[in-house]
Amino acid sequence: MTDQIQAPATAAEARAQIDALTTNADFGSKLLSGDVAATQQWNDLHSVLGKGGDEIENAMNGVVLGADMIPDGDSKRLAEGASWMRTLGLSDGVVREALEGAGVSKEEYRAVSDWRTRQMNDPSFTKRFLSNDAEAVRLMTTANVVIAGGIKGEKKGF
Repeated sequence: MTDQIQAPATAAEARAQIDALTTNADFGSKLLSGDVAATQQWNDLHSVLGKGGDEIENAMNGVVLGADMIPDGDSKRLAEGASWMRTLGLSDGVVREALEGAGVSKEEYRAVSDWRTRQMNDPSFTKRFLSNDAEAVRLMTTANVVIAGGIKGEKKGF
């Protein structure tokens, strides 16, 4: 018998179960030897992943579609981006905003842009930022997320 776990309701739950099974040597042996129940469980979990869902939600949960075979490039990029931004200390709200790229009001955009300009003209802040001070990097990255998202409703691009 395989380590049957309750069927996942979301792609994130399926990814968590797949990750757990990949560290289970007994399950891996059964899967590689062609055990029918193990193969069915593996396929069922991957079919939940294949349904996809909200790509931003998947990225926030670290789900990469097709990760077991040929990963979807966009899915992988979004998930790795979310993970990287979290390592910098950005909140889930800021990470989600960065991934969605929906933009902000003109007033918020201007305020953040002005803040960034002031900080980059402050020798104390730039020294901290350029020396990779965690708080300075977090603040500057948050500002860059807002600026990169642009103004809501305005065309983005070159």
